[in-house]
Amino acid sequence: MNKLSKIFINIKNNINKRKLIVTAFIVSVLVFAYCILNYNKLVAVYNLQKDIEKKVESMDIVLGGNTVGIKLLATGVLVVGVDRDDDLIKIGDIILEVNKTKIESNDELIKFVNESNGNSLDLKINRQGKEFNVSVTPKKDELTNSYKLEMWVKDSSAGVGTITFYDKKTGSFGALGHAVTETKENYILPITSGGITKTEIYSVKKGEPKSPGELKGTLTNDTIGDIAGNTDKGVYGKVYDLDNINSNSIKILPKSKIKEGKASIFCTLDDNEIKEYSIEIEKVLLTSSGNKNMIIKITDKNLLEKTGGIIQGMSGSPIVQDGKLVGAVTHVFLNDPTKGYGVFIENMIDDMCNLE
Repeated sequence: MNKLSKIFINIKNNINKRKLIVTAFIVSVLVFAYCILNYNKLVAVYNLQKDIEKKVESMDIVLGGNTVGIKLLATGVLVVGVDRDDDLIKIGDIILEVNKTKIESNDELIKFVNESNGNSLDLKINRQGKEFNVSVTPKKDELTNSYKLEMWVKDSSAGVGTITFYDKKTGSFGALGHAVTETKENYILPITSGGITKTEIYSVKKGEPKSPGELKGTLTNDTIGDIAGNTDKGVYGKVYDLDNINSNSIKILPKSKIKEGKASIFCTLDDNEIKEYSIEIEKVLLTSSGNKNMIIKITDKNLLEKTGGIIQGMSGSPIVQDGKLVGAVTHVFLNDPTKGYGVFIENMIDDMCNLE
């Protein structure tokens, strides 16, 4: 090799070394900047994890996976539609009182309207946590010769969902992994009371892109537990009979230890048996809040053949990795039903404890 070639190779090697050093420096700066920008979030994640670990020490957590009927009674009545010309009432408003009298049902509101004789009604409204009073005048419907407020309201909600976990020591449970919401704006239904009932799944509507599937079940009158809270991370309450709960305890896996890769979900289909199905955890969103903390993908051929992926009614299905409970299924991707979101189990346990 001549002298000129050696000089050229040395120059090339020096350039490559400089590139590596510059690249390493840039990566270090970016990592440092990320840590600085997300310091508070990372500290909050660490503190919450330690707090939850202490709370879990006093619990005996067992796996759910069973479907139940979920019935909720709202606090006041929720406005789900408005056909008035004014802007006094909005979708998502909760009517708490009429003429200083507390109301808890549609029928009570209708009675006030019918007896108004067209006179204005003083409504106490809760709008996204803020309470105020507004005066509205019912309008006479000439066809029915009755008075109407020109709005649609709802005082209860019912559907099928999945239990994520129980605390066998207290009978407390967490389900759904997300709130029971009403209206297209997804307002969380504030509740006064509710219950879970036995249910039997009689059919499965397979999910397709832009057409969510659904577990169809019959809600019975056999109430097996009370509901005490409805939050953005789930529905919580207590069951009456601990003897019917799965007796096998399970540990939780902290969010900081969840790995991208293989995992399982447990759910009940129309055979009405809890079964395990394989999934992939594609992404762990460690600093995310709310109920969209993991991106998951259904990989189990049997489940895909039966449901097409994640369908309504599977919300709350526990997610297990390395034999430990990591979270619950919460949402499906509209354009790809094989994928969806999951919530961290710590977030659910934290909400449940805050309600007690």
